[in-house]
Amino acid sequence: MVYSLDKTMQDITEKQVAEWKEELVRQVQTRDNAQKELDAANININALQGGIQFGELLLKKNESLGQQSNIMGQVPESKPKSSRTKGQPT
Repeated sequence: MVYSLDKTMQDITEKQVAEWKEELVRQVQTRDNAQKELDAANININALQGGIQFGELLLKKNESLGQQSNIMGQVPESKPKSSRTKGQPT
């Protein structure tokens, strides 16, 4: 009877190990697929962040140029002064 019990335990253990190996293959495949998705998402995130940064810099540059145009339009042009002052003979 002991031999039969040992054989049964061995069969159960072998079956369990085989199931774990199958599950390991599935989990590794799931992980690898998830890693590919993560890599693709990181590429997309980096591209979007770069686009946002570019757009914000462009907006700031345009805003800065717009403010300079407004300032230039508000400053009256000054006429060059003559080296002679009034009241001095020519």
